[in-house]
Amino acid sequence: MDSGVVAFLDRCSALLDRELAGLTLKIKPKELSDAVSYGLESRGKRIRPAVAMLSCLAVGGSLGDAKKVAVSAELVHTSSLVLDDVIDKAEKRRGRETIHTIWGENIALLTIELLISLALHAALGDVRLTQAISKSLFFMGEGEAIELVNVPADEESYLDLALRKTGALFGASAFMGAVVGGGDDDSIESLEQFGNHFGIAFQIQDDILDCVSSEEDLGKPVRQDLFMGRPSIVLIDAVNREIDTGSMLLCNNGELMDLVSDSIEYARGLAAREIAIAREYLHRVDDSGSRGQLESLCDYILNRER
Repeated sequence: MDSGVVAFLDRCSALLDRELAGLTLKIKPKELSDAVSYGLESRGKRIRPAVAMLSCLAVGGSLGDAKKVAVSAELVHTSSLVLDDVIDKAEKRRGRETIHTIWGENIALLTIELLISLALHAALGDVRLTQAISKSLFFMGEGEAIELVNVPADEESYLDLALRKTGALFGASAFMGAVVGGGDDDSIESLEQFGNHFGIAFQIQDDILDCVSSEEDLGKPVRQDLFMGRPSIVLIDAVNREIDTGSMLLCNNGELMDLVSDSIEYARGLAAREIAIAREYLHRVDDSGSRGQLESLCDYILNRER
């Protein structure tokens, strides 16, 4: 990845750390405060807040303008991870024990509530921001439910799920960044659409990594989509190619990669297609160094290994 993007992601992470520090000090009781703090300490790639910041900069705003909505994006994302772990009964996230395994499911659910409350509070002052957070939460909730009761079986229904599950928060992040940056209506809409398709590609790459990575690389168990029957574009395509699920379950990582290699390539092509759509929307925004960094993020997510 471009060294300038790496430097920006580091800068974004440091800014977030400063903004998040002290957020949990007034939370009672201590167990809930500790659980919320623990969730926020589990630093991931922080791509969503980076998209918010770069979208703000791309329309002429500053990092100072963007920091509150970047915090909101990170808080909502963290809440979604805690919820995923509760639903999946996952024991590890990013190489650490999950919140519900340490404090129990009840505290985990309350942690989700607190994280969302903090996200909304950080975005107070512009109804468009709170509406964007609300919209993303609504879509993410639908996505979780679709995974449980209406598993996609084709590309069209998968892409609809990926938009709700992952794309919506990336779209909201870009939208909020463009709003606080003072962007015009066309730029705000274009950046939101950029985020939506960027996020779909991000989810597709997650599906691929679940098949091709090791637990050490991902910081969580691999082949979970297969074992838990979760929708993955790789597995959907493999089944549509008449590859038996039972055969896939018997494979180790290397064997699974060989068995579904055509489906992995298909998924990579689909991710590239979504990124191409994202770039089309991005090019409707005035050219700038920040727009160039968003393009570099597109390259990053297509090539990331964790």
